[in-house]
Amino acid sequence: MKRIGAMCFVAAVMLSCVFLFAGIGSAQEKEVTLRFSTFFPPTHQNAKITEEWCKEVEKRTNGKVKARQYAGGTLTPAAQTYDSVVGGVVDVGNIVLGYTMGKFPLSEVLDYPIGIPSGSVATGMMNAYYEKFKPKELDEVKIMYLHSVGPGNLHTRSKPVAKLEDLKGLKIRTYGPNAKMMTMLGAAPVAMPMGDAYDAISKGVVDGGLWAYEALQGWKIGEVVKYTTEIPRLCYGSVFVVAMNKAKWNSIPPEQQKIIEQINKEWVEKQAKVWDDIDAEGKAWILQRGNQISRLSPEEMNRWVAEAQPLFDEYVKNMKAKELPGDEVLKFARDYLAAHTK
Repeated sequence: MKRIGAMCFVAAVMLSCVFLFAGIGSAQEKEVTLRFSTFFPPTHQNAKITEEWCKEVEKRTNGKVKARQYAGGTLTPAAQTYDSVVGGVVDVGNIVLGYTMGKFPLSEVLDYPIGIPSGSVATGMMNAYYEKFKPKELDEVKIMYLHSVGPGNLHTRSKPVAKLEDLKGLKIRTYGPNAKMMTMLGAAPVAMPMGDAYDAISKGVVDGGLWAYEALQGWKIGEVVKYTTEIPRLCYGSVFVVAMNKAKWNSIPPEQQKIIEQINKEWVEKQAKVWDDIDAEGKAWILQRGNQISRLSPEEMNRWVAEAQPLFDEYVKNMKAKELPGDEVLKFARDYLAAHTK
């Protein structure tokens, strides 16, 4: 009997230890809180869809990972968001790669005027590019997903543009490689934050800009421009990257990481749909306002494409000098667009 009693005592002690250590492990599993920075204003659909991402992360991880979005650039200006994510100033950011020219040389071509037909096609192309090439220039962060605006066309304030000669002397707000294109086409590119464009056009500081239709409504640019010239073969996209600080990502338990990875896959499609929807809304909105939309003739389009070709030649040459596969990336992007353009 004494032996049985001793065995029971030992078993009880061991069981207590199990519960004790289980309790300690549970206490040590702390909640992870993410600060998400986006420059889009809270009312913009692109701020709303990333706000939904934050809520979905918290919901599916049962609150073990919480995410709070700070919209309107309240935590970081658009051009500083990438460095802020790398440095841990913020945990997650919606980043425009083109705002930091030279930092992402291989990926820059996705911002080039390569003739994207829609935001959804461009978004698919950019995620396919990342999966295929895994560019080392993005290794500083943990990529959630990539996405893109709809086709960037030309919008002007006081006169329509129907031929190259109409561009001469016009000050056009743009950024990145499209600034070089504008110079090649005879215009004067002007770089400025998106939030300054409305006032600059209304005051005549610039004569127009390159934007997707969504910007005409989402940023109210359609109130200060009157004319749109569609340039399909030279429409550009913008590479947006939703990325997380690597140390913060590594602090998330593997089980929750898998959940977030699944959400990211779903959000590629959701974000792409947002871009297409707001592009359609923006175009309808300016037509209701009485703005005029025209499209370059095939012959004129050929002239513009020929003038812009040195931009692509320069990219391939520069990437070769850096021992990067620029020619492969450019071919990949063009092939993808050709296969997905109706």
